[in-house]
Amino acid sequence: MTESSIASHFTGVGGGLVMSFIAFSIVFIVIIGLMLVMMGMKHVCNAIDRSKKDTASAPAAQSAPTPPAAVQAVAAPSAEDDGVLLAVISAAISAMCGSAARVVSFAPAKAPTGSGWKFVGRIQNTEGFQD
Repeated sequence: MTESSIASHFTGVGGGLVMSFIAFSIVFIVIIGLMLVMMGMKHVCNAIDRSKKDTASAPAAQSAPTPPAAVQAVAAPSAEDDGVLLAVISAAISAMCGSAARVVSFAPAKAPTGSGWKFVGRIQNTEGFQD
């Protein structure tokens, strides 16, 4: 067979369909092969993990079990904690600013609803839509 006779099979609409079928088949065969490799690696990694767990659990079984550590609950903040916090903040301010500064009250800072950066970003993203 010569090259001209092979190329003659892939001319026209039928030849294009045959070439498309061949190309898509190759792509899907490669994808399926990669999928099988990944599935095989999953099983290999699981087997390695199991063997590591078996070797790690063998010395642990020989040693004496230790009692679990006591769990301490975290108390909710109370009014006394707020007073201590106010005292600490006041002490820090007076240490830095001297006796001229006085703390009257304190409250958590609230985040601004809108910032200049957000506004500029919106303007830049809507350029050309003002017309």
